[in-house]
Amino acid sequence: MTRLFLLILFIVLISACTKTSTEVGTYKAKPISSTQKQRETCLDWYAYRIDTAKTIELLNLKTEKESDLMVYCEFFKNVADTN
Repeated sequence: MTRLFLLILFIVLISACTKTSTEVGTYKAKPISSTQKQRETCLDWYAYRIDTAKTIELLNLKTEKESDLMVYCEFFKNVADTN
């Protein structure tokens, strides 16, 4: 009797979860702005996840100096997400 009750409870729980969950296709990812991409690239560079040359290439900067990159990325260091 207890097993039957637990089985019914489990089936009700599963059916409730499937009815309330939304389809994956209904959610669309928000497009990432170029400013957001630049910010993430700079933050990755600050965290030493990518090297200086790769960061300069990703940001399409015309300089090859790390000091210029630091000045460029300084803006993004303390900017909050607005998207």
